[in-house]
Amino acid sequence: MKDLKEFVEALVKIEYLDHCSAFGFYPFQMFVEGNDEKFTICALDLGGDVRAVYKAFSDFHKDKAKRIYLAVDFPANMDIENDFVCIINYQNDEFKLTAIPYNPETGEIFPEIKVAEILNKIFEDLSHFIS
Repeated sequence: MKDLKEFVEALVKIEYLDHCSAFGFYPFQMFVEGNDEKFTICALDLGGDVRAVYKAFSDFHKDKAKRIYLAVDFPANMDIENDFVCIINYQNDEFKLTAIPYNPETGEIFPEIKVAEILNKIFEDLSHFIS
């Protein structure tokens, strides 16, 4: 994976999910480049347990990974009125979060959101695992 754009294009697919009879994103995806320059790609099939996903992220972060990309699906919340996939981008010791909102009834994808209260809340929750 050369960059975040390639991660999103290759691994973040909004698809019809039979188990919930709606469009969504599952299993969650994570890409890690370690300091040894080895790559790890994980499909996180954890039953939607976001805390377990944050713990998995934290384990790689503690190992001083060069970069981590994580994609997690969330329901509409706070100031994002549609369900969305949150992309967590960690590289160069910096975190950036982006939301890709979509319509769970049709699968229509809306423009990315880079600034939102819910993204701040997600980062705050993740921070409890990486501090």
